[in-house]
Formats: sequence, C-alpha cells, structure tokens
Amino acid sequence: MGGKHRPATPRDRALGAELRAIREWNELSLAQVSRAIQWNVSTLSRLERGQRHISPEAVMGLAVVYKLPLERRDELVARAKEPATLGWWDRPPAGVPSDLGALASYEYEAIRMTHWSPGVIPSMLQTPAYAEAVMRDLGVPEHDVHPRLRARRQRQELLNWHEVDYTAFIGTAALRNQLCPAKDFVAQLRHLVVMANRQGVDVRLVESPTSFAIGGWYLLNFDRSGPVAVVEHLGSSTFLFDKESEPYTAARQKLDGLALSVRATQDRLEKIIEQRIVGK
Repeated sequence: MGGKHRPATPRDRALGAELRAIREWNELSLAQVSRAIQWNVSTLSRLERGQRHISPEAVMGLAVVYKLPLERRDELVARAKEPATLGWWDRPPAGVPSDLGALASYEYEAIRMTHWSPGVIPSMLQTPAYAEAVMRDLGVPEHDVHPRLRARRQRQELLNWHEVDYTAFIGTAALRNQLCPAKDFVAQLRHLVVMANRQGVDVRLVESPTSFAIGGWYLLNFDRSGPVAVVEHLGSSTFLFDKESEPYTAARQKLDGLALSVRATQDRLEKIIEQRIVGK
C-alpha cells in the first residue's frame, strides 16, 4: 500500500520529490509505476507531491520497481524511518508556503549551502527592511509578509552556528537593484560586509560576464545523500535531485573560479557604500 494516513511533513515532501525525480529518470509514467506496485495513480501522485506520509514500506516497494542499487534503497528507507525533526518547519505557520518549510528542513540538515543570486541579495543575507521590500515587490499578500519575515529570520539563525558552511555568490546587478529606500539599502550592503567576516560564511561578488546570470539557484550538500538544487520561481520552488542537480554542482565550480575573493568582495562593498554615502 501507499503511505499511511498520517499528516505529511516537509520531510515527506522532500522525499516524495526525490522519488519523483527517480521515476522520471527511469522514464516511467505514474500509470506504469502504479500498475507495477498495484496502487491508485492518485496515491502515487499525492505521495510524490508530499501530500501523503511516506512509509518505509512504500519506499521499499518503489525501490524494487525502480531497481535501485541496494545501498541507495537502504538510504531512502532509512530516511523514511527517521523520526521527524522537531523544528518550526514541520508545522509552518499560516502565510508560510510549504515549499519554504521543506527548504528550511533541508538547510537544517545540510553540511554546505551555496546560493547564487545574480539580481537580488540572497535570502539568507537579507536585512528585514530589504526582505520586506522584496516581498512587497513580488506581491506577497499583506497578511503573509510578517509571518514570512519571521520564518526568514529563523532560517538565518543557521548562519550563527560555528559549523556552518555557507557561500553566497552575488551578481553585481544585485548591488544596483535598490528595492528599498537608500538608507535601508546602505544598511543592507553593510550587513553583507558584516556577514562576510563571520566564520563559515563567504560572500563573493561575480563581476565577470556569465550566462549563469539567467537565473539564481540554491545548492545544498549533505553527508549521507546527494546534493539538492533548489530553483525558485514566482510563488513556488522546484527541488532537483541526483542527476538533475549535477549541472548546479558544475556551475558552483565555475562560479568559484569567476568570483572575487572574500577580501576583494569586502573591499568592493566598502567602496560602494562610501560612494553611496558621499553621493547623497
């Protein structure tokens, strides 16, 4: 049978998306897999979308259909057996999208996080005033703005951990994209300088021309499983696993070669701040 009738969690959403990616990689349709495992198509669809709890038995059955290697099967089954992590993301408050809860649970488990943001300051480095301006510009409903701001602050707490490994590659367009009042934008730039001095946090500008400017992404690495790439859209996110995440790992390596050093980035930010203050 499919997942038991227990409330789905962000972990179920993440695991379901990974199982969907494996099915699609094997070029199997929902109908084909449902027939093989004797499920209703709707059951498998809800499981893949994280709308249904995923039991270890369900994972085992799907692993057999997908002919997964023993090690990979055991890894997925073990994840389904793990007790839910006690965090705010398990029950996102009203106004906070479930995608954000899934992302927060991934961030909590990640051993390395890499954010490429060509046009705006990365969410993990945004000040409250800048973040609020971004949300309002995106048309986030008024009653959802403050719950999302609180959720963002909770996510940002990860950067206070001593064992954090976070790198932000930021396009120079983000430094010209003043979405908030001038004084708030200067405060945002100063915050980048402060964060760049924090242990485990690297902030690096990308000034060189690159085709990666077409869009941003967020790459998370784990010690027990493959990386996850998160691509943000207007109002939703796509989680990419296994083979689908490989281009983002390659992109990270290329950006690492293109970006200014942390020290050079700090110097550049200080100069931009000075120019903005003098230009008032």
